[in-house]
Amino acid sequence: MNLTDIINNINNYKTMNNKLKKKITIINDAAWVGYEIAEGLRELDKDVLYLPRNFAGPNAKSNFIYSVYGKIFSPVINAIKATGIIHVNYALQDAFCVRLLGKKINVLHCHGTDLFGLLDEQFKKESKDLTRWKTIIEGNIKSARTVLVSTPEMLTLAKQIRRDAEYLPNPVDVKRFSPKTIEQKEVRAIGFDSWYEKVPKEVIDFLEKNNVKVDVYDRRPFSYLEFQKTLTKYQIYIDRIHTKGVSSFSKACLEAMSCGLVTIDFRHKENVIERATNILNYKNRKNEAKKNRKFILEKHDRLKVTKKLLEIYNR
Repeated sequence: MNLTDIINNINNYKTMNNKLKKKITIINDAAWVGYEIAEGLRELDKDVLYLPRNFAGPNAKSNFIYSVYGKIFSPVINAIKATGIIHVNYALQDAFCVRLLGKKINVLHCHGTDLFGLLDEQFKKESKDLTRWKTIIEGNIKSARTVLVSTPEMLTLAKQIRRDAEYLPNPVDVKRFSPKTIEQKEVRAIGFDSWYEKVPKEVIDFLEKNNVKVDVYDRRPFSYLEFQKTLTKYQIYIDRIHTKGVSSFSKACLEAMSCGLVTIDFRHKENVIERATNILNYKNRKNEAKKNRKFILEKHDRLKVTKKLLEIYNR
């Protein structure tokens, strides 16, 4: 290495450090991934501006705010406030507003519907069709410096538009979502009905016939910051099973796994009753709970995910 190379390396290092001293703006959220990223960055002493669509943020009683303000006015206001390194969650109106103001999207983070609703024909027929927003979504994706996806199966979709798209695992706060210390005597299961999939009735009926109390919620009667307390009442989490095109765990499922719950999920769509039968056994649940926790610590620990994201910001 000659003197010129050394000087260039020093200058590159200084540039990288100066870049990371900038404020990082996290715009919008999806399953509170943005919130966890913001908290993870703050733990690493980064200056973060977190701008969800509603003022309540993770204290809101539902994951989604279906309001005119949240869908139209908030994206504009948040785009105006954005500064420094701009990280936008979801590839539709929030990203478009940032572009409209002439600001650069450093990271565009896709979370599901924005890609499935545009590029997956079966999903469009059975769930949500975003074809009419094709020009805006593709424009947002093409203009961003880096495109991330939150689940592995989305990468194939994203690469149809951006060959350099990357997968970033969903972050889980493993300190907050930690294994239960008290084993409940009554076996209970929890699940959520959504606009794209209901908890299968056959699963509910089978579990309840075998003395498992099943609670299914239409909308969360508790905030995201209360979710871990809710999970301590359960041993089984029923995730999305039959959603077309989806072959990954939801973020809520990952958090349940981190707490030591066993799951019924996409892996069991062909043998759902057999799966339910297996986890009726206490020893099976206990062994799998340990494996689930280990999986989360290895693949989805918020600290590890945030450090990987910082490498992306460095670029």
